[in-house]
Amino acid sequence: MNGFPKHPVFQKIAILGPGLLGGSLALAIRASLPHARVHLWGRREEPLKLAEELDAAHLASTDLELVVREADLIVLATPVGIMPGLIEKILPIIKPSVLITDVGSVKGIVHQTIGQLLTKAGIDFIGSHPMAGSEKQGMTQARADLFKQATCLLTNDEHVHEDTIMALQRFWEAVGCNCIRMRSDAHDSTVARISHVPHVLAALCVHSALTDGDVERLGLISAGGFRDTTRISMGEPSMWAEILIDNAPAITKRLEEALAQLQQVQTLLNNGDKEELQQWLTRVREQRGQALGL
Repeated sequence: MNGFPKHPVFQKIAILGPGLLGGSLALAIRASLPHARVHLWGRREEPLKLAEELDAAHLASTDLELVVREADLIVLATPVGIMPGLIEKILPIIKPSVLITDVGSVKGIVHQTIGQLLTKAGIDFIGSHPMAGSEKQGMTQARADLFKQATCLLTNDEHVHEDTIMALQRFWEAVGCNCIRMRSDAHDSTVARISHVPHVLAALCVHSALTDGDVERLGLISAGGFRDTTRISMGEPSMWAEILIDNAPAITKRLEEALAQLQQVQTLLNNGDKEELQQWLTRVREQRGQALGL
């Protein structure tokens, strides 16, 4: 949507979903943006009561209308699959000048569904993906510093006004993020490389090591390397199954490339080619060091 910017300052922020990201964002806003009023919505009372105890929000409620009414910014921190239903419920309630964003780790499907829906309704939508999180989930794990030095990827496929995306960028920067902009297709391809496929491979490591074996004995023998390599496989299975399905085209492409690499390593092992194997490992070590600044 082109035109004049509508979101110079977010005075009232509604967060839908009191999980790790939604809860942590509420705490981060309370700590970093004291002028903003924070409303938090959830389907269950238990995490909302915890949010109240932590002083994470000025209002924590299961009443969706109460939470989003008059909000300047609405952050969808729910599973991607339930976002369209929430948008349909809040469209008659929200004010026309509101900006809506999300924190989902897949962006193509989000823009194809709620992005198009909101654009038709004249509401601005920009996708957000803060690259922060943990294998541990829920409001009990929320913390105000979760977004410190994290990268937040912004996707503006609907071509929202530059001043509006800058307002959202400044918002994420205020809670500790560094922002990068990209299209949703580039986003999904990128996170498939550095997040989604690594999760699959970490799960594969667990299956390969522990299936058809004495799990307890193998656990006693395992060292830090196994724990570090497989830590991310402890993520919530239902959440990760949805993420993998939602980004299946990009992930399957990268998995095909990973299979080709595994076949290459298998060939080197079968041939006893120690020199070439060492060169392969050296390239991997150098690439990781370059990517992470090590």
